[in-house]
Amino acid sequence: MSDDAFPVLEDSKSKLSTAGKLFFAGLADWVLGRPTGLKVKVSSSHADALTSALLESRRFMEELDKPGATVDSVVEKLRLKNTSATEFERITGVRWPL
Repeated sequence: MSDDAFPVLEDSKSKLSTAGKLFFAGLADWVLGRPTGLKVKVSSSHADALTSALLESRRFMEELDKPGATVDSVVEKLRLKNTSATEFERITGVRWPL
């Protein structure tokens, strides 16, 4: 797949294109536990960063909904989400929107 087959960015300032907005909207649905039909083809390093950011975002959302969650457990899940989001941005050049 060529880099321009599915342009996620409009320009070098990391503004999302329409396709990118739809892509991240689908990812947001997945994070919230809703079914999606998304299929993604990316490099190994991008896939790892995307997977980590998605999983930590989902774990954070699940912790927020967890009846026995404590402030400490929520803060820890948020820290992990932020760490993976920072790594995602470092690898892809795209700010994690969730």
